[in-house]
Amino acid sequence: MKNYLLLFILFFPVTAISNENRFIPDTTVVEQLNDSTLKPFEERGMLRVARSAIVPVTMISVGLMHMDDEGLFEGSRGLRRVVRRHYNDFTTNVDDYIYHGPVAMAVGLNLAGVHGEHHFTEQAILLGMTHLLNRTITNNLKSITDIKRPNGTSRDAFPSAHTSTAFAYATFFHKEYGARSVWYSIAGYSFATATGAMRILNDKHWLSDVLVGAGIGILSAEAVYMIYPLIQEKIAQSHLKKKNLAMMPFYTNGAGGIALVYRIL
Repeated sequence: MKNYLLLFILFFPVTAISNENRFIPDTTVVEQLNDSTLKPFEERGMLRVARSAIVPVTMISVGLMHMDDEGLFEGSRGLRRVVRRHYNDFTTNVDDYIYHGPVAMAVGLNLAGVHGEHHFTEQAILLGMTHLLNRTITNNLKSITDIKRPNGTSRDAFPSAHTSTAFAYATFFHKEYGARSVWYSIAGYSFATATGAMRILNDKHWLSDVLVGAGIGILSAEAVYMIYPLIQEKIAQSHLKKKNLAMMPFYTNGAGGIALVYRIL
């Protein structure tokens, strides 16, 4: 067994103004330097991205390290040997359903009048965007990597789509209701963690599949929640004020996405 040290170093730009350059003849430049909002806003944005990426990037990195018989728990194959030795008769199809738990809770809370960070319609849009981005990344990786499942049934093991979707939905639920109570976040991620664990216990996925899938799921939701305000701003600036443009999620024949409808009359 080899031991690995995984080190992440984040660099943030630090600027300073020398005392020798304190007299600047250009008044426009002086006004820009005296603007106390621009730089803190940029720094907060960078810190937000960094904080949001730490956990999923770590999970993906550890998952990639465990694709063979190396690392913690002797890697994916070593963990499978332990699971098969102690839980060889384990079988369930609960993991095919429980990853929808966070979405079901979000719908239930809305029906009960417990509002999240966004209106129910916007939640549907955010969830649709998250699902579309997550499945696009996951399905493409499955076809590219072509890794055999531990039970040998197919060659689409990496990453785990069930786990990836579960953590994407859990992150969506955390974003909407986590500020109300930490127990909402715990409940959502409990569904996701249980899904990943059962994928391993059912011998349908390696440890690496589950870890990387979880990281991709979290990143998908985080990315959508970062770009959604920018999309709203662009639409508002161009057409939304005139009520000519509408955006809505759609699902048909196994495919989903976001539809933009423009009124020409």
